[in-house]
Amino acid sequence: MNIKTTTEDALVIGLVEKVSAATVSVYLSAAVCDQNSPATTAKLILFTELLLSGTKTLSRDQIQEKLRLLGSHIDASYSTGKVTLTISTLADKLKPTLKLLNQIIINPAFAATELKRAKQTLINQLELAREDAKGIAHTKLNNSFINPADNRYNHDPVEISQTVSEINRIALQTLHQVFLNRQWTVTVGGNESGLKQVLEAIKKTKKGYQSVAPETAIIEVPLRQPSPLLLHEVKSKQNLELSFGAYLPLELHSPDLAAFQFGLDVLGKWGGFAGRLMSTVREKEGLTYGIYARTEEIGLNQTGYWRIMSFFSPKDVKRGITSTLREIKKIHSSGITKSEWQRFADILKTGERLTYDSLASTTVLVHSNLLLGRTWTDYQNYRQKLYHCTQKEVNLALRKYLAPEQLVISIAGPIDKAKDDLASLS
Repeated sequence: MNIKTTTEDALVIGLVEKVSAATVSVYLSAAVCDQNSPATTAKLILFTELLLSGTKTLSRDQIQEKLRLLGSHIDASYSTGKVTLTISTLADKLKPTLKLLNQIIINPAFAATELKRAKQTLINQLELAREDAKGIAHTKLNNSFINPADNRYNHDPVEISQTVSEINRIALQTLHQVFLNRQWTVTVGGNESGLKQVLEAIKKTKKGYQSVAPETAIIEVPLRQPSPLLLHEVKSKQNLELSFGAYLPLELHSPDLAAFQFGLDVLGKWGGFAGRLMSTVREKEGLTYGIYARTEEIGLNQTGYWRIMSFFSPKDVKRGITSTLREIKKIHSSGITKSEWQRFADILKTGERLTYDSLASTTVLVHSNLLLGRTWTDYQNYRQKLYHCTQKEVNLALRKYLAPEQLVISIAGPIDKAKDDLASLS
């Protein structure tokens, strides 16, 4: 595959060319909200829903029927203040799919009947979110390290639901104008003809609108000291979902990031069975099905945090937490071994090569890096640092940044079933 990232006509563009590709994937994103709030979240969710709920000439059902006949897919989502349109289609159906995409982007109807339906759907989704123990555990941990005004902060479903009724058609139309006039980040995966067709269509759609980059003001990390144990009762669940983590004072360009990431992968590489936590807490002790670690919410000018995700039954939660803490403290104090350093350099390289076997996965990877402000060259340079950091550099980074004394443990699920064990831990 041939991969290129560039800025052209005020568009940030990623191109992933695969000569034999029979499909085309497109990701189009724009940062539309600079200040976070519960109302902003509700507005973004409704906006993404209404974008696909009818144009001035097509109803929602007609749009879906056209997509069905084409065998194409168009979806809209939001994350951290950004709206993303995702398009996938067969290469020979690209032209009519792009024509439909243009109508969706330029002429959404924001019909009153569709807005009413979308509001009720959102209220129902927010009610279900109150039962999502895994999501709650992660959210509580995330919010320990993120300022509420930051777009990475996740507001409570109850707070969001209280704002839904306030959002009207005018608010969505205003947001639509912001979307049209903001800088777009577009990543395309497909053959040469597909890439050319998409870029021509996107530039034609964008013509006549501005390309204003989002505000880049840095929102400071809260000075508050997070509680070391965050508990949230979700009675309907059988297991306790956990997110362990600590603040990580590193940004994408920080020289220690690659070495720290290498060490964190040794501890709990996301997916698979390679990490220490999977070999001990799962394989040897049988306390969970999966336990993984990764960095979260790090940006070009933003610090984030590192996180371990797992779940335990109420009867095993004390042993599970104790075992996890043991492994965190062990790798913090003693670092990784020479054999782990040698083995994981190969594991990380192999994982990267496997990603490139998939056009879809590679396109997502390129787009996600562009949204972080990182070009493909920047990303490749980072991967080389990751593969070539020394064992000493890894161990120094773990000792400096893992910070078990600052650890926060967020737990959601049937807390009452394990309240004695959790009380002893606190």
